[in-house]
Amino acid sequence: MRRGSILQYLVGSRRLRVVVVTADRYNPGHGLVAPLRERAAPDLAPAFLVPLGRQDWPHAAVIDLSRTRSMDPDSVAGSAGQLTHATLATLTTAVRTYFGASD
Repeated sequence: MRRGSILQYLVGSRRLRVVVVTADRYNPGHGLVAPLRERAAPDLAPAFLVPLGRQDWPHAAVIDLSRTRSMDPDSVAGSAGQLTHATLATLTTAVRTYFGASD
């Protein structure tokens, strides 16, 4: 699982989509994922919402960094896509801003 991978993910009986937000060296053993929410980003989006472009996802969507959780490799139900380089750059900036972290 690479950084920026969009995954089908099981939480209990629910299936949702998540994005891998940690650098590849941490995945899957200690990786973090954040949910992908299908909704438009607000005009003044907070630092924890990363908007996706049409090349990333076919509908308006955001990555919600406020709901980041540890990745459970057993909960991954399949691949759903990969973020573009432009969105990965935006994600990097958002992670650094919101968590005060580095790659």
